[in-house]
Amino acid sequence: MYSTFWSIVFLLLCAATATAQNTRNISGVVLDENNEPAIGANIVVKDATSVMAITGLDGTFKLTVPAQAQTMTVSYLGYKPQTIKLQGRNTFKIQLEVDNVALDEVVVIGYGTAKKGNLTGSIASVKSDDIEDQASSNIASSLQGMLAGVDVSANSGAPGEELSIIIRGNASIHADDTPLYVVDGIPVDDLGGLSNNDIASIEILKDASSSAIYGSRGANGVVLITTKNGGDKNKLSVSVAASFGMQQINKKIDVMRAEEWISFRTKLNNIRYVNKYAAKGAKWTDDYETRLSKMGSVNYEYLNDPRWSEENYGGLAMLDWQDAFFQLAPVQNYSVAVANSSAKAKFRASVGYFDQKGVAIGTGYRRVSLRTNFESKVGKRITIGGNVTPIVSWNYGGNVNGRSGGAETALSMCPVAEADAGYHTSSEPYPAYGWASSNISPVARMEQVTNDSETLRLQMAAYIRAEIIEDLNFEVLGSYNFRSQYSHYFRPSSVISGWSSNDEGQEAEGTRNIRRYHSYMVQSTLNYTKEIGDHGFNIMAGASAEMGTSTTTRLAATDFADNTQLGFSMSSEEVTSASAGFGTPGRMLSFFGRAQYEYDNRYVVTASLRRDGSAKFGRNNRWGLFPSVGTTYRISNESFWPKNFFINSMKIRASWGLNGNNSIRSNAAVGLMSDAGYSLDGNTVSGYAPTTIDNVDLGWEKTRSWNLGLDLGFLKNRITVALDIYRKLTDGMLYEVTVPASMGLEDNRAWDNVGSIENKGVELEISSRNLTGPLKWTTSFNIAYNKNEILSMGDNNTAIYGGWNNSNTHVFMVGEPMRSYYMYDAIGVYQTEKDLRRYATMEGQKVGDIRYRDVNGDGIINDSDRTLVGKARPDFTWGLTNKFNYKRFDLTVTLTGQWGGHLYSLLGRTIDRNSAGPGRGNLLAKWLHSWFSEEDPGDGITPSFLSTTTSDLYDTRWLYKSDFVKIKNVMLGYNIPINKKFASKLRTYFSIQNLYTWDKYDGGFSPEASTYGSKKTGYDFGSYPMARVYTLGVNMEF
Repeated sequence: MYSTFWSIVFLLLCAATATAQNTRNISGVVLDENNEPAIGANIVVKDATSVMAITGLDGTFKLTVPAQAQTMTVSYLGYKPQTIKLQGRNTFKIQLEVDNVALDEVVVIGYGTAKKGNLTGSIASVKSDDIEDQASSNIASSLQGMLAGVDVSANSGAPGEELSIIIRGNASIHADDTPLYVVDGIPVDDLGGLSNNDIASIEILKDASSSAIYGSRGANGVVLITTKNGGDKNKLSVSVAASFGMQQINKKIDVMRAEEWISFRTKLNNIRYVNKYAAKGAKWTDDYETRLSKMGSVNYEYLNDPRWSEENYGGLAMLDWQDAFFQLAPVQNYSVAVANSSAKAKFRASVGYFDQKGVAIGTGYRRVSLRTNFESKVGKRITIGGNVTPIVSWNYGGNVNGRSGGAETALSMCPVAEADAGYHTSSEPYPAYGWASSNISPVARMEQVTNDSETLRLQMAAYIRAEIIEDLNFEVLGSYNFRSQYSHYFRPSSVISGWSSNDEGQEAEGTRNIRRYHSYMVQSTLNYTKEIGDHGFNIMAGASAEMGTSTTTRLAATDFADNTQLGFSMSSEEVTSASAGFGTPGRMLSFFGRAQYEYDNRYVVTASLRRDGSAKFGRNNRWGLFPSVGTTYRISNESFWPKNFFINSMKIRASWGLNGNNSIRSNAAVGLMSDAGYSLDGNTVSGYAPTTIDNVDLGWEKTRSWNLGLDLGFLKNRITVALDIYRKLTDGMLYEVTVPASMGLEDNRAWDNVGSIENKGVELEISSRNLTGPLKWTTSFNIAYNKNEILSMGDNNTAIYGGWNNSNTHVFMVGEPMRSYYMYDAIGVYQTEKDLRRYATMEGQKVGDIRYRDVNGDGIINDSDRTLVGKARPDFTWGLTNKFNYKRFDLTVTLTGQWGGHLYSLLGRTIDRNSAGPGRGNLLAKWLHSWFSEEDPGDGITPSFLSTTTSDLYDTRWLYKSDFVKIKNVMLGYNIPINKKFASKLRTYFSIQNLYTWDKYDGGFSPEASTYGSKKTGYDFGSYPMARVYTLGVNMEF
């Protein structure tokens, strides 16, 4: 036993000796730029990542490292990381260098670039790493929640749908209020077709100082997108990105299940039967035959189906139309890029394929894109380059919103049917169920109707840049954009109400539309940059000319031979309409310039001026002048600033600028005529009538903007803060006013400059590096507040009412936000006869009806009691992103939200009104708690279903708060170790988009919805639901 013990001791001593021979001790000190100790710096041995240390209060460290270790890395917040070669040394003195990346980072601005530290305006930036792994058909989706003051709204979840971007609030009533999109210096209409994997950076110009250089195009902000080029690797590189995901509907609308509908309908029929035939002794307990004998004829509103009380409901089909209408749907995204660069040339070409099936059956979007960027030096002073981007996309199935749209029909279809009918998907007639409506099956409609479109985009640009003398460059850029869309709609007679097998094809209808758009631009700029000692100068001057034209053709027909004639010509069917249109060419000529002066990295002054001439306006007001000025004071670079102060960086920004908006149709100010008939001596004679007014004074909508900003860096930029306060004042709003019918205009409307709107707000962005050791954790938070107010509405400040379908539910009123809701305020139900005597009523109201607030206190409810009840746009929008890195793993979690806005559910109103007939379709589940009698008053909020007095009114029953908090994206990634001889990078990731949303919106699928876009924001008519997306992806670089 003793020998065994000593043997073990001997082996342990040998192991310890061997270990000592394979390791060695090192020590050192880490100092900052002022030779002060760097407390908490991280030291990691590169050849053995488990060997690490953190410097103490005196900046020193000690480590036992493997004998074969060659290098170690030193990292410290606010300083550049350093790689130190050990080379057999045992002691080290390490001097850190301040990391000025935040100040020296180059960002894209209008017609040039600038150091981020020299910016005088409010510009937000997003880099490719933040968006490239997100599976989306539109890059705007990737920006949601990332930037303060940039409100990205997914109005619809339909595949390929464009998103709405509003920067610092709505600034116009009728003119377009979307920002200008500029891709590699070329203005484009939208962001459709751009792949996340092609993006190098995105800059958002939010204030007038930064966007005024775009003059008439910059009033709503500017989104500058720079795509990737050949890079700086000086070698051929290949990158591959592939992802596959599955989508599911995020939530279902709470409508009655089949069993609940039967229970509700039984109760409803009993009440109607007893009330109708009380004189004949009608009782709730009367069976089918007894009721029929009292009634004398069949009426399903008073009869209960005997099968409702049988086992398994007598074989009736119990249907869930939402389950049938929505599906699990795949989405896939692939891209391959090849890039090369040398001292004289750069080249990058990428091809992408995106395919998204919709969560609504029969819908989807597919896109194929190619993008090439190239640049080459010709001699020492000349550079030529360009890009070519063809994109083809297909959208099929259309959308599902609106009256009688797929979503509304799927929710309101009766959940009970004859067993042989099921979901009514056959093209043959099906057995009707007497207690249900005869609506066409939404499943059949989506499966049998053709509603497809094909869009071709071609974007081309070329430039030549010459260095005239040192620091002076001249560039000429030319571009051409082409867009063609062909859409085809065919509805067979099998999905038209009233169809029978005897007239196949005769009720079918089809349309074809072709739209084409061409735009051209030529632009030249002269740029001078010079540094003389502590002084820096940049002067830019330029000019541009733009022109755009459009054409449309449309053909519609009926009376097809049968239901298979998807294609048609004007000779084979009865053509009901044919038209062709040629848009008035839009032209603009611009001259612009900018000058910037910087002194000693402390003071910066920038001024710009642009003059635009637009053919869209009247002859007297076609030219507009748009100046801006901005200044920056980097106070922390002053000599009096404490060297070790916890606020290591402070910069103050101030700017003012004037922008214009000309986003109206090209012929808005031109007097046009069209053919029309008029009466002469009792006969109709052909002639011409005006369609638009020749308004020679129609001019620019102008926006003046003030911005005050403060940028702070704490603890050597471990925490950075950007605070902006702004005010935007829009004058001469472009608005389509109503003109007297005596003027003879086609729609009695004409464009004019009317009124003014103010937007003011506060934006805050905070970024922090919370952990910097082996586990790294960074946080980015942004929040924005915006207050919108109408200051004037023309000479008399007359309020203007509008809204969906002339409902007058929106009001534009001085002192109130744009699109404020104006309607009756529903506050309960008249539950008893006593309530009718106690509270103000509307004529004809009875017990069980909706009770409205008596706004003026006169004891009568009428139109005078309609009132302001909220607004569409939220007060606050925010986003929060946390990123974690540990060794080869990374985790990103993004949250976004808003509060202070409202959303009106046209979907809920339509289902509640149930145009199919009382109780014949399905209903929202809330009707299970409706008022039935004084003894059964329900929840006190939901009225009697038999109430008809107020059924046509618009009131707050369908007005919801649009507040929400959403887990927008969760992504877990892993960098797989790989032999560098075969590939330089291999990363895989799993992400979940739209994971969960907390909200109190019951009127539709999402509180973000806006069925009719930004110009009629605040209405949801069954907008296509947002999908939760589970994605598995891989990125490789060779």
